[in-house]
Amino acid sequence: MKKGSATKLPPAWLINTINHFRTFLIRLNRNMFPGNVVLYEQFQYFWLLPSLYVSAKLDIAALLENHPMTAGEIAERVGADSANMARLMRALSSQGVFRQQRDGRYALNAIGSALLDQPGSLRNMLLHLLGPVNWNLMSNMEYAVMTGKDPFSEKYGKGLYEFLNDHPDEGTLFDKSMTSHSDLGLAPILKAYDFPVTAEIADIGGGEGYLLANILQRNPGCRGILFDRAEALEKAQDMLAAYQVEDRVKVIPGDFFDSVPCPADIFLLKNIIHNWDDEKSAVILRNVRQGMKPDGKILIIEMVVPMSNGPSMAKLLDIQMMLTMTGGRERTADEYRVLLEKAGFSMTRIIPTIAPICLVEAKMKES
Repeated sequence: MKKGSATKLPPAWLINTINHFRTFLIRLNRNMFPGNVVLYEQFQYFWLLPSLYVSAKLDIAALLENHPMTAGEIAERVGADSANMARLMRALSSQGVFRQQRDGRYALNAIGSALLDQPGSLRNMLLHLLGPVNWNLMSNMEYAVMTGKDPFSEKYGKGLYEFLNDHPDEGTLFDKSMTSHSDLGLAPILKAYDFPVTAEIADIGGGEGYLLANILQRNPGCRGILFDRAEALEKAQDMLAAYQVEDRVKVIPGDFFDSVPCPADIFLLKNIIHNWDDEKSAVILRNVRQGMKPDGKILIIEMVVPMSNGPSMAKLLDIQMMLTMTGGRERTADEYRVLLEKAGFSMTRIIPTIAPICLVEAKMKES
């Protein structure tokens, strides 16, 4: 597997500047129209999202990878109704997903290519988030707002991870979705942070080791520890071997709520803390602290909710956390600072990336 090309990415300040200008233009455009017109335009995504799900489920992008096809040809290949397939493809291409040629055939474009099963693909993420298990929660958001509880536990009678263990197909899809999510943020993470040349890096809750493998491949003097539940580590050796870093990684099964027996210089916690409330998050952090070397650091890799009232993916992802995880949430910088201090850490800095994620760096609090 190839190394991520983090050096070709633009700097975070440039992306932030462009995003601020883009937000200004969007607001300027919206201010030119009545509020009901703007709102009507926004909720049209309600129809786009299930259309994306069906195209991902039928793997239409793969059918178009080698040559354009008519809607009828696509329908024949997947056993679908020809007329309704034409309506689906017309809607998707009108939103820039696939491209309709002058001869009426549909071709793959840059956006449609994101649905191919390849690095950077969003297909598994769409299948997970827009599939029936998660989609059914959206109609029960009122329950979360009114009760403070998560609709997932109310609807399915158990927490998300217990549900995934009991439904292997959904568990596999969830794991693939998380790998896709990690792939999206990988290059920005590698560009934003310089790891010490001989550091021992522990990835806590690192699953099959995608993030750790890429970090070690780019930092040949570093060694790693991959820590997660035994069932989450089943495919780890294959992943580490694919990146040729297996001889530099200790794979340790365990539960971070019990202990984290991983002496290391740097601890990675990617998309872990946002799954839990402050009490449980503090338990994880304290357990990590027990294995940390005196001058060690912790990197919490998450979205950070900005205090400004501008648009933010973190604010929208927080809705997903509200619906699926008991106590799960995205946090502001101040909330991370308070949480870390309770667990015996001092937050040293927050490092932005060109992606929506940040690196929250902390060290052990001086006694």
